[in-house]
Amino acid sequence: MNCLVPRTCTEIPPPDADQSRQPDPRPLSAFRSAPAYVLLGDPGAGKTTAFEAESEAVGDGLYVSARDFLTLSVDSHPEWREKTLFIDGLDEVRAGTDDVRTPFDAIRGRLDELGKPRFRLSCREADWLGANDRDNVASVAPDGAVTVLRLDPLTHEDILSILDAQPEVDSADEFVEEAQNRGVDGLLTNPQSLELLVCAVAEGGWPESRLDTFERACRQMVREPNKEHRAARRGAATPSPDQLLNAAGRLCAVQLISGIKGYTLGPDESDSAYPSPEEWGGAIEPSVYKAALDRKLFKAESDETRLVPVHRHIAEFLGARHLAKLIDGGLPAQRVLALITGADGGVVTEMRGLSAWLAVQCRSARMALIERDPIGVGLYGDLSQFSHDEKRALLNALKHMGGRLGSDLASRHWTAAFGPLATPDMEPVLREILTDPTRDKQHQTLVVFVLRILEAGISLSGLSELLLDVVYDDTRTPNVKASSLDAFLRTCPDSQEKTNLLKQLLADIRAGQVSDSDDELLGTLLAMLYPQDLPASQIWNYLSDPGDSHLMGQYFLFWDRCLLEQSSDEDVCELLNGLLCPPPGLRSALEMDELPLEYLPLKLLARGLNAYGDRIPTEQLYDWLGVGLPMTQYKFGEEAHNVQAWLERHPAIQKVTE
Repeated sequence: MNCLVPRTCTEIPPPDADQSRQPDPRPLSAFRSAPAYVLLGDPGAGKTTAFEAESEAVGDGLYVSARDFLTLSVDSHPEWREKTLFIDGLDEVRAGTDDVRTPFDAIRGRLDELGKPRFRLSCREADWLGANDRDNVASVAPDGAVTVLRLDPLTHEDILSILDAQPEVDSADEFVEEAQNRGVDGLLTNPQSLELLVCAVAEGGWPESRLDTFERACRQMVREPNKEHRAARRGAATPSPDQLLNAAGRLCAVQLISGIKGYTLGPDESDSAYPSPEEWGGAIEPSVYKAALDRKLFKAESDETRLVPVHRHIAEFLGARHLAKLIDGGLPAQRVLALITGADGGVVTEMRGLSAWLAVQCRSARMALIERDPIGVGLYGDLSQFSHDEKRALLNALKHMGGRLGSDLASRHWTAAFGPLATPDMEPVLREILTDPTRDKQHQTLVVFVLRILEAGISLSGLSELLLDVVYDDTRTPNVKASSLDAFLRTCPDSQEKTNLLKQLLADIRAGQVSDSDDELLGTLLAMLYPQDLPASQIWNYLSDPGDSHLMGQYFLFWDRCLLEQSSDEDVCELLNGLLCPPPGLRSALEMDELPLEYLPLKLLARGLNAYGDRIPTEQLYDWLGVGLPMTQYKFGEEAHNVQAWLERHPAIQKVTE
């Protein structure tokens, strides 16, 4: 993509941190003062681009790949010292073993050898081992602590900015709308998949799946010679696109499995890290290899003779494509699996993307790969290609993932990749999981995961009644109940009956007939029903002590943001009047430490003055000022300035006496 957009990230607090407030997205540049941080993100999310930009933006920044950081000598690279190091690609060098002499430990050792400099480290989120990795890398941080960040998906504005810069796209808004209509809008929030989608559409219209997107995009790129490293081969016959893709796939598979960096165009420049394609032999002619390297599937790394795949995600797709063809042609699948799995039978970390795409493109190896790495298969591949039995097998395999399923995949940030599991043919399987009477922690974690799949996938209205039953079931954990309500809102068609069910649930919660210990259900319901089905005249009745959870979740979000955003000017007037004779406990609720909303009356006052200050009786105006100002210590900020400015514009009001 030619358009770079500033990226934001969200801090992931350590397990023992105060969880009372959810961190807001912040620009990556806001963390430049941090002595050490880890940046997590999905494949193609833009971690490398972000690191390259940040390393140039800071005065002492130095970008280095994790592979080079481990392979090259410190003595030969004095420039690494006294620098803020941006070490990119931990996931590409990690080994799938518990041996302490792993590349991760080697990186820690190298940082320790350099005197614990300031550093930044990037990693695929699925390959970051949570608290264990955090503690280990903190031991070599300058101050003994490390900040862990998650690179946020592209925002809607980011997507439009990128699309507006693409000559192939006539209308960014229409492109996004079409992607949503075709169900491939999940590709829009990732820079790499967005680029591939643009290429795919330009190549032959809109694709039907993630697999189709990658195939079309690669076919588009393989047709275009790369001017950056075009070899002088005039007069040579041009191989067909299929020949070029097959050759590129073999080059990518060899690179990923062998661990080499890339290739050179001729044997004279080759070495162990950059061999010449001729050295690999096989049935493919060297000229076809060179022609493949001359396409936009590869890019020059340091000079025009050293070439690497344009992106690791592309290499994994093409490598798996080639391996699938070999297996379909008679190569035993077990021989390939032996190359990408560890001693424990699981897929080694750096092979997870290759494994996932192999599961998509090779039916005969799919079940074995699902068993070995169900998380990787779901995150990095395309589950829309799987059969009913294969989807069931994947869910069964996920049951045994324990903590990884809870810490990683229960996040809404991830479950969208598993949305294809929520299809009509899978409804009986999903119903079976949701009605299982088991209540242990592992099963509850799986249930949350399934509920968030339902929220991310297509609407399965046949499960709506069951989902509401789960919300009413007080043997479920609060997390299960909240996730089930979210899934119900997604699957149940909008109707008056749906509204009535939500209003009844709200009444049952208020009456204490349904437990809601952290007020997450209440916050979600208020946001859904206000103001059309729950008027402003009644809303203050639902602001009270949030209980013992101190969770800044949906309940706080409603009062902090949604109430004002969803209120009309007439609603604001009603809300201010409601503060004149507040329900019992309202004033103390606005001032409690657990739910810091003391500024809310001032925000309402600022908006109410602008809308009605010139029209309402002076007595009512003074009443508003009476409830809007004394109830808060929030005397500074935009709202306070707005109130002050309004009063300054109306000096006569200040002179009115009773």
